[in-house]
Amino acid sequence: MTDNYYVLRIIVITLLLTRIVASSSENHVPSEHILEAIQDSMTRSPATWPDEWKQEYIETIHSVVELHRDVPYYALRLEILSKGFMPYWEGFTKTKDRSLFEVHRAQIRWYVEHLMSTDFPSDDERQKLRDQYKDLWDHAVSSLLAQFPFLDPNAVQIAKQEDLSVCYHKIDAPLMPVYLRPFSEAQVEQIKQCWDDLRYTRVDLLRKLTIDSTGGSH
Repeated sequence: MTDNYYVLRIIVITLLLTRIVASSSENHVPSEHILEAIQDSMTRSPATWPDEWKQEYIETIHSVVELHRDVPYYALRLEILSKGFMPYWEGFTKTKDRSLFEVHRAQIRWYVEHLMSTDFPSDDERQKLRDQYKDLWDHAVSSLLAQFPFLDPNAVQIAKQEDLSVCYHKIDAPLMPVYLRPFSEAQVEQIKQCWDDLRYTRVDLLRKLTIDSTGGSH
């Protein structure tokens, strides 16, 4: 009986230790997978940066992630980083200007630090932000069609839906802080006012686009 008890005890301890080691590994492996995913994104959409710049960029992300290993929802935050990185990476121009590179490196450091340290939004907050983006787009579409009644309403609606789809994706994987929490009502009104203030800028832009499309000069 004693021998059987001893063997059983050894088995239980071994299983527990195995679980502990496995759990510990899970806390370390994900960040390596995320860095591989980021590197893959950079490869699939290559930049003109030298290889050493690319490595600096990756190391910047890695150093921030390493500093936040003990935060709640660590794996979920890494998942958001993985999903949100590719559209962010494709959204800005990469040149061989070192000073501009430093700006982009500072931006991604701030974005990742914010993602890894901030409180997560609730489902209600995410839905509110989706509704706010839709409201802003509805305002833009309404004023655009009123200002330029010759525009095809269907084409404008298609552009709206495409952009909203991108916004919703970024809200679901909020790498950038602007997609993490709802705006205040005052901020929503300020955005609408800024759009309205660009009325004459839109006229100049449309004129330029028309000239460029016809190959003419004015």
